[in-house]
Amino acid sequence: MQYITELAQKYNFPEWVIIVTPISLFFMIIFIIVLVVKILEPKYKLYKKDIFHNMVWQWKYKGENIVELWCYCPVCKSMLHVDDENCRTTQNLGDKITFFVCDKCDEREVGRIVGGDRKYALSVIRRAILANIRLNTYDIYKEV
Repeated sequence: MQYITELAQKYNFPEWVIIVTPISLFFMIIFIIVLVVKILEPKYKLYKKDIFHNMVWQWKYKGENIVELWCYCPVCKSMLHVDDENCRTTQNLGDKITFFVCDKCDEREVGRIVGGDRKYALSVIRRAILANIRLNTYDIYKEV
């Protein structure tokens, strides 16, 4: 504390200026670093919502990976639940269908993906998202 007092007297500054200036500079540097990281982040990371198979799909990114991928009702925006029960009882891929149902819209089927169970359906959507990114055909401003 004595150093701050001597410095303030030597340069004729109030002590609070000597204390606040380095703290302010520290926070400004942190802010600039965060801003630069945000600016340099790839544009596709803003692509987090789209419509596939008549359902609204939302996701996040963890590094380069798509995580927390799930679908929502385009009418009421609530989460859909999955019915892939028939995938366990049939062997024919053409008969394996994953249904997506909205509980709030009177158990209405919102969409379906043919060819496999829930895991397969999520992989289909993940591949569609990655294709949009690779082909640069996504729209981050599209209202979904």
